[in-house]
Amino acid sequence: MPPSLLPPNAMPLERALEAGTARLADIDAPIAALWDPATMPLGDLPFLAWALSVDSWDPEWSEATKRDAVARSIALHRIKGTRMSVEAVLARFDELASIVEWHEASPRAPANTFEVHLPIIGTDGAASGTRVTAVFAERIVREVGRAKPLREHFTLVQRLPLEAAIGTLVTARVAALLRIEPTLVIDTSPEWDGYLQTEDGEPLQDPATGAFLDTTP
Repeated sequence: MPPSLLPPNAMPLERALEAGTARLADIDAPIAALWDPATMPLGDLPFLAWALSVDSWDPEWSEATKRDAVARSIALHRIKGTRMSVEAVLARFDELASIVEWHEASPRAPANTFEVHLPIIGTDGAASGTRVTAVFAERIVREVGRAKPLREHFTLVQRLPLEAAIGTLVTARVAALLRIEPTLVIDTSPEWDGYLQTEDGEPLQDPATGAFLDTTP
């Protein structure tokens, strides 16, 4: 123990604090390793994710996915609120997901809106797997809501192109869209600030009537 720096008239409590804190130097604290997503112990990684404001975290992710999410957090926050940030979120969910902004739609959609297109049929030609589940759709809605520009509203569109051998079925359904809108709707009202909203800034809708829920008594 190093020589005391306290004066001779130091109180017993002060001497006890000095003795207790003197032991801190004996604790091995590899600060550099604890702030590095690649070397941080796996069990402590959620704490580093919290410190770096990782927006989404799933305990079921693989170790590689968790470390990658932490490592990319700062870069993603630099582009948060842009189309690039939404595309980065979609790339993590499904390689076939894409964005169609209002000025890219034909005919043009209401300003400051966009659609997230998710083909239900994958590259293997089968309509199966996680992409057809409601849970998967809700996760996309939640994560895109966190990454999108605050002023924009979006709709998740699950596309179901049927390429069956029956010609009439192909003609009737090849371009059909199956829309699943868990909680979010495209709002064209210029006074949408008066509506009740979710934590992501999306207007709430009455499931029975379809009307927007406003703040009017």
